[in-house]
Amino acid sequence: MQILLMLLAVLLVGCGTTEPANTRAAGYIDSRACEGCHAQIALSYRQTGMARAFHKIDADEVPGGSFVHQASGRSYQFSTHEGRAYLKRDEVGGGNPIEKEIHYVLGSGNHARSFLHRTPQGRLIEMPVNWYPEKGGIVAMSPGYDRPDHMDMRRAIGYQCVFCHNGYPKQAGNSLFDDAVFQGDLPEGIDCQRCHGPGREHASTMGRGKILNPKKLSGERQMEVCMQCHLETTSFSLPNSIVRFEQSIFGYDPREPLEKFIVHFDHAKGSKEAEKFEIAGSAYRLRQSKCFLNSNDKLTCTTCHNPHEKTISVDAACAKCHGQMESSTKHPAKADCASCHMPKRRTEDVIHVAVTDHKIQKPSAKQDLMAERVERHEQMGGTSYQGEVALYYPKTLDDDLYPALAQVMHQSNLKKGIPRLEAALEKQKPAHPAYYLQMAQALHAGGEAARALPYYEKALGIDAKYLPALRSKGISQFRAGDVSGAKLTLEKTTSLHPQDSLTWLELARIYRSEGKSADAAKAARKAIEQEPELVEAHKTLGTILMESGDRAGAEEAFRGALREQPDEAEVQSNLANLLAGRGQGADAERHFLAALKMAPGLKAARFNYAVFLAGQKRFADALPHAMEVVKIEPGNLEGRDLLGNLYMAVRNFREAAREYGEALRLNPAYARGQLGLGTALGALNDFAGARKFLTQAANSMDPAVKTEAAELLRSLP
Repeated sequence: MQILLMLLAVLLVGCGTTEPANTRAAGYIDSRACEGCHAQIALSYRQTGMARAFHKIDADEVPGGSFVHQASGRSYQFSTHEGRAYLKRDEVGGGNPIEKEIHYVLGSGNHARSFLHRTPQGRLIEMPVNWYPEKGGIVAMSPGYDRPDHMDMRRAIGYQCVFCHNGYPKQAGNSLFDDAVFQGDLPEGIDCQRCHGPGREHASTMGRGKILNPKKLSGERQMEVCMQCHLETTSFSLPNSIVRFEQSIFGYDPREPLEKFIVHFDHAKGSKEAEKFEIAGSAYRLRQSKCFLNSNDKLTCTTCHNPHEKTISVDAACAKCHGQMESSTKHPAKADCASCHMPKRRTEDVIHVAVTDHKIQKPSAKQDLMAERVERHEQMGGTSYQGEVALYYPKTLDDDLYPALAQVMHQSNLKKGIPRLEAALEKQKPAHPAYYLQMAQALHAGGEAARALPYYEKALGIDAKYLPALRSKGISQFRAGDVSGAKLTLEKTTSLHPQDSLTWLELARIYRSEGKSADAAKAARKAIEQEPELVEAHKTLGTILMESGDRAGAEEAFRGALREQPDEAEVQSNLANLLAGRGQGADAERHFLAALKMAPGLKAARFNYAVFLAGQKRFADALPHAMEVVKIEPGNLEGRDLLGNLYMAVRNFREAAREYGEALRLNPAYARGQLGLGTALGALNDFAGARKFLTQAANSMDPAVKTEAAELLRSLP
C-alpha cells in the first residue's frame, strides 16, 4: 500500500516534465520523479540520515520544557501553538524576551537536531539550543554557543552548511561570499542527484538516458562522491576547504572529479591538531587508516555503508581481508569488529555527540573516549591556528593559487601568505573578482590598507557590480579618511544592491560622521529592514537618534538591539543613560549593572555609572567606579576630574588635590583641573596655592569654570 501511494505521488509530480521551484541548473529535477521506477530504493533511502538531514519540523521533534544557560544568563523554552513550533528566549529574572518560529530541523536526529528559523527575507537563522539523543535526549547549547557572548537567535546559516544537509535550493547568491538568502520552497534532505548527477535526461526518457552509477567509478572517484560532504579536515578556522570561485556554491557534479569543484586543506604535518576528532571528519579519519592506505583504493565508504539503506556491514567488510578471526586470548572471536577497532568517541567540536571513529586502528585503553568535554572556542572573528595551511586533497595542484589563498582567507598564515598570493595572482592572472577581493582583504588585515585599494579596483574591473568588492572598497576608503570617496562607492552599492544590509549600515556611519543625522537614521533603518537581526544597525540607529535629541527613538532602537543580543554592554550603558535622564533611576541602575557585568572594563559605562551615583548623592558608592576609570585609562582627564570631585564630596581633600594635580600633570591647561585643585587647596587652607590655580581657572575660555573660579577667589581670606 505504501509503495502504491508513492507511485501515485510520482504521477502527480511527473517525470521531470515540470520545472520545480528549486532547480539548481539545467538537468536537475525534482527528485520525486525518481520514485516511479525506483520505489523500493526511495522507500528505504527515506530512512537514512542523509534523506533526513534537513526537513520541516514535526510536532514530535519539539523538545519539552525549558533550558537555562548559566554562562549567558538566558533561558529558553520550546512550545507549539496551532501546529507551529516556537522557541522563546528570556533573561533569567526577566528582560528582553523574544520568540521566533522554528521552521526547519538541520540534522537527522541520529546525533543531533538543530532548529532553524527562516526570516521573511529568506535567511536561515540557527537557534541557540539543540536536541541531542544522548542520555535519552537532552537539550543543550548548539555547537559554539556555550559561552557568555554567543550569538543567540541571529547566527545565519551559510550556503556551505546547507550544501551538506540538503538538495540544491534556489538561492539569491552564488558563492561563499554572498549573503545566504534562499528563495521559494527549500528541498528537504540530500536527494538522488547528489550522488547520481542531474536526472532530467534519464527521467524524461523513462530510464534510457544517461545517469551516473557511482559503482562504475574508480575507488578514488567513488570516495570523492562521499567526500563532497564527509571530508572536513576541521570545523575550526583554517580554512578546511575552498569552493573554486568559478563554481556555484551548489555547483558540484559527481560526474566530475571533486577537485574541479573544491580544494581541501589541513593543518601542517606535525602540528598538535594531527589527531583531532571532529563530527564531520569520517572520510578524513578513514583515510588515515592502514586498511585504507594499503587497499589501493578498494576500501571506500560503500564497503561498509549502503547509501540507500540504514544498514551497515562492517564485519562482512572486515572478513574480506582478515578472514574469520580465531578465538584467542589476544583476539576473542565476536561479530563486532567496529566496537574495538572503530569505537564511538565524543567529538571535539560538538561535545554532546559521540560518533564512530573511522580511523581503523588497534584498540587502546589509554583514554576515556566518551569522557565529557568542555567546549573549545576560538576568539570571535579570529583563528586559534597560526601556521602553514597544507594542501590535503587533491595531493597536488597545477599551480599555487589556491594553496596561497588558503594561507590568508582565515588569516592562519597571513604574513607569509600575502607575498605568496600576490605572486600567484601575478603569474596566473585569474579572471574572477573573488581572487582580487581576497588579496585586498588580506592586505587590509595585514595593516596595508593603502595597498588593498588597487586590488578592489582589479576585482571591480572584472565585474563592476561585484557586491563584496564594492562594499569592502567603500569601507576601506572610509577607514582611510576618504569620506567623500567612500560615500560615492557605498551609495553606488546601495543603488545596485538595495538588499544589502551591511552596505546600508556603513553608509549610515558615513552620514553620521558628516553630521547628516536624518540621512544616517534613514540608512540605518534600511539596514534593519533588510536584516532585522543585525544588532550593529540597531546600535547605530540608537546612537544617531540619541545625538540628534530623539531620546524616545533612541530608546526604542537600543531596546531593539537588546532583543536581538542581550549581552551588548555598550547598548545597556547607553540605554541606562537615557533612562537616568528621564529620572527612571531604578531601571537605569539595572542596565548600568548589566553593562558592567558583561564588560567590567567598559570605561564609558564605569564613568557614566559613577556620574549617575554622584547625581543621587551616593558619593561613596561612586568612588570605586571612578577609580576603575582611571585605572583603565590613567590619562583620562575627565576621569581624574570626576574622581577629584567625588573625593571633595566625601571631604577627602588631600586625595582630591592629588587627582586634580595628576590631571594638570597630564594637561597643565586643563581648566577644570585648575578649578578643582584651587578648590581642594583652599579646603586644605593652602590659600596661596588655591589663589594661584583659581586665578588660572578664572582666565579660562569655559564660562562656567571662569564664573565659579572668580566667585571662589573672592571668598578666599
